[in-house]
Amino acid sequence: VAVAAMASLGACSSATTQGAAHNNRAIATGSGVRQTDATQTSDATTVNTPPAAMMSGLSAAYADLGIEVKLWNPQTGEVGNRNFTKMYRLAGRPVSDYLGCGTTTTGQAADNYRITMSLVSRVTPNGSGSKVETTLTAYAEDISSSKGTLSCLTLGTLEQRLQQLALRHVGV
Repeated sequence: VAVAAMASLGACSSATTQGAAHNNRAIATGSGVRQTDATQTSDATTVNTPPAAMMSGLSAAYADLGIEVKLWNPQTGEVGNRNFTKMYRLAGRPVSDYLGCGTTTTGQAADNYRITMSLVSRVTPNGSGSKVETTLTAYAEDISSSKGTLSCLTLGTLEQRLQQLALRHVGV
């Protein structure tokens, strides 16, 4: 009886994980958005803007989206924020417009849970222009319980919006 009780309790366990790695990402490219897992990829968008100008445009675009730039490294071409949280809305839209974190009894987890994110763009020289790759990773956490975290999958819309704003700032 005890074994059967333990087996049935195991079948009811939560699907969330404690401290799991959250490495899903989408890469905005000129031909669209590609979702990937943690594997490295060489997809990137090429723009006809020098790297320094593109980094400045990206920094302004992050500000437009309400994301504080805490990473600024011209040597590596990185700009962004590796650790910020949002609840309910991001850049004037529901968080679920940018991330899929699953659904809960109250709706989209992305719109109801605290979302911890990393959004980083890397700009590298490419001829007279630049190659830009933006990576978004995120996880959701229900702050009213201790169930752990849910991995989120980017929809690619935030990366695209960031790139469009950056190009507007550099005049492209």
